[in-house]
Amino acid sequence: MKRPGQFRLFPVGMLMFLLAGWLAGCSFFGGTAAKVEVSPPEGIIPLIVTFDGTASTGSGGISTYHWTFGTGDESYQPKGTYAYNRAGTFTLTLTVRSADGSTATKSLEIVVAPAVWITDSNLSRVYKLDMDGNVLLSFAAPGPQPQGIAVAEADGQTWLFLACQGEGTQRIYRLDPSDGDLSREFAAPAQSPREPTYAADNPKRIWCVDGTSRKLYALNPVNCQILESFGINYFTLFPQVRNVAFLRTPNGLDWTAQANASGHLWYLEGDNHLLFKMKIVPSYDLMSGTQLEIVGDPLYVPVFSASAIDWYDGFLWVVDSNEHEIVQIDPETGSPTGVRITGLPGSNTTGMEIQE
Repeated sequence: MKRPGQFRLFPVGMLMFLLAGWLAGCSFFGGTAAKVEVSPPEGIIPLIVTFDGTASTGSGGISTYHWTFGTGDESYQPKGTYAYNRAGTFTLTLTVRSADGSTATKSLEIVVAPAVWITDSNLSRVYKLDMDGNVLLSFAAPGPQPQGIAVAEADGQTWLFLACQGEGTQRIYRLDPSDGDLSREFAAPAQSPREPTYAADNPKRIWCVDGTSRKLYALNPVNCQILESFGINYFTLFPQVRNVAFLRTPNGLDWTAQANASGHLWYLEGDNHLLFKMKIVPSYDLMSGTQLEIVGDPLYVPVFSASAIDWYDGFLWVVDSNEHEIVQIDPETGSPTGVRITGLPGSNTTGMEIQE
């Protein structure tokens, strides 16, 4: 019998258990917990993930689901699918609210790796690779002798644009990147269209180079109509090309973004292995047109059987067609870094695009 004024000590172990449960908001006390199931959490662009938060718990059930994907997009569905169309590491976050108003949040990382698209002119094929050179997808080109490939936006979707020449046909084809199905085809400018590249900032263009006419062409991404063209006579105003070969043997063309500007074009000349940088100057009124300005000194790139270029992750990547590999180049020195993607499929790689 307990005498008046006496009390019984509460067991310390039980007290600590109850305190820990209260602090953690565990389900014993009706707390809310966000549970995230995602599959797959990593993969090659474009990565389609399935997300599910229905295992989340809370007092009275979950009343609200709020997903963010690290891209600016969001969803209020308990589960669904989402497509990551850019390479990188993204934070996927679920915040749930239970019927009693309490909330909980759970996050995890989604890793999206770039894809490498290449074309083979001998086999008239297109290949999608990972950064280790493994073939993920392959299909026949709709036209003979593909000479370059670009990933571009048009009509609200992402497409492959393929420049082909051969058998008296010069065409640009718009393809579905998931299976290579033909969406549209367009007449290509001039006789030997090569190395299409997509300028994603305004003014949006598909640029390509033609070695026969010795011109750079800016095309409308929707219908591939010529918007501007720049021939060799235009560029003779710049001292960087007055005494060297330029637009004679195209070995690569690429576009890169630039903050608060319309970006730069990079052109690799095969006769002298020089890489030229061109600033895109957009028109400023209805009476003016887009201009190109060669800036800085050209960079010597010692890849003697180069056939395509692309910028990725701060480095220049160059296809060495004789060695069946893609070589990473230091942009400061022009020298190979030692990083390579080797064992390219096919027999004559003539185009490359690193989709990121």
